[in-house]
Amino acid sequence: MNQPKTHISERITNLDFIRGIAILGILMINSIYFGLPFSAGSNPSSAGHSGPIDWTIVVISDLFFNQKMMGLFSLLFGAGIVLFIESAQKRSHPSPRRLSLWRNLLLLIFGLIHLLLIWKGDVLTLYAICAPIVIFLYKRRIRLLIAISAICMISPIILSVLLQQFFDANGNLIEALIDDNANKTWNIGLGKFWFAEKEKMGDMIGLFFIADGFCRALGMMLLGVVLYRLNVLQGHLNSKIYRRMALFGLVIGIPITLASTAWMIYAEYDPEIALIGWVPAKLGIVPLVLAYIGIFSLLNKKISNKIASRIRACGKMAFTNYLSQSILGVLMFTVIFQKEDFTRKEIVIFVFAIWAIQLIWSKIWLDNFRYGPMEWIWRKLTYRSL
Repeated sequence: MNQPKTHISERITNLDFIRGIAILGILMINSIYFGLPFSAGSNPSSAGHSGPIDWTIVVISDLFFNQKMMGLFSLLFGAGIVLFIESAQKRSHPSPRRLSLWRNLLLLIFGLIHLLLIWKGDVLTLYAICAPIVIFLYKRRIRLLIAISAICMISPIILSVLLQQFFDANGNLIEALIDDNANKTWNIGLGKFWFAEKEKMGDMIGLFFIADGFCRALGMMLLGVVLYRLNVLQGHLNSKIYRRMALFGLVIGIPITLASTAWMIYAEYDPEIALIGWVPAKLGIVPLVLAYIGIFSLLNKKISNKIASRIRACGKMAFTNYLSQSILGVLMFTVIFQKEDFTRKEIVIFVFAIWAIQLIWSKIWLDNFRYGPMEWIWRKLTYRSL
C-alpha cells in the first residue's frame, strides 16, 4: 500500500513530541540509579522503600517507564538515522551514509566522555555502536528488518532463561562453574545486580547486562526504521490506526508486564527468579511502546499548543537534556547528598522538578536559538564547520 509523502516540518513535529516525552520518561528510571544502589534498578526490594507510596512508585515505574521509555527512545533514534540520511540526500550531500557514520562516531566520543567522566549508565555509546548496523540495513525489505528486530528482542529473553540456571538460590554462581584460577569477579554471581551491599557483579551477569542492552537497543532501532518507512511515526495516518495501536498495545502489554511485577513481589524478589522473573516484562516492551506511539501521536494533535510546544522543545533538545539530567542527577545524589539516603518518593520529587525545569528552559532556549547547545556542537562537528 502506497503511503502519502510527508513534509519534513510536519514529520519532525510528531517525532519531537514523542521524543520529548521519552527523554522526560527516561529520567524516571535513570534517577533510581542516580539516587540508589545499582541493585535497586533490577531488585526494588533491595533499597529505596519505606512504605506503600514507595511500592506504588515501583509498580507504576515497572508498568509504564522501566525499559519502555528507553525502548521508545531507541526506536526514535533508529528513525532519526534514516531521517538524517534522507535530509542529507535532499541537500545533495555526496555521501549521506558516510556522513551519518561520521556523525555517530562523534556520538561515540560524546558517549565515552559521558560514560567515563559523568555517569556509568550512559546509553549514547551503545547507540553509536548500533548505528552502523542500522545504516547498513535501513533500506532492506521491511519484513527482513522486522525479523531481525524480533530476533534481537527475543534473544535476551532466551538468554535470561538459560543464564538463570547458572545461579543458585542465594544468587551465587553454581558450584560447577566456580573457578579458583579465574578473575575474582568471575565467581561473584549476581553481585550488585541484585544485592545492595555488593560492590561488584560477576562477569557472567555483567556480560548478560551488556548483551541484553545491545540486543534491545538494536531491535528497537530497527523497529523505528520500519515504523518511519511506514509513515507511522510521522503522525499522518488515520487516527483510527493510532487508536488501535494504543488499544491493542495496552491490552497486551499491561497484563503481561503487571504479571512480571506481581510475580517478583509475590516471590519477594527471590534470587532464583532474578532473570526469568523479568521475562514477561520484556515481552511487554514492544506492545507498550507501540501503544505509546499511538497515544502520543494522537495527543500531539489534540492537546493545546502551549503544552505540546514545550514537550516538542524537550524533544528537539533531547541530547542536551539527556546530558543535563545526568549532570544534575550525579550532582544531587552523589556530590551534594549521600546516595543511599533517599527513598523512591523523594527521588520522584527530584524527577518532577527536573521535568519542570526542562519543559520551561527548553522552550525559552529554542525561542532564542535554532538548536540546543549540544545539538549545535554536534551539528557543527558533523559538518566540520565549528
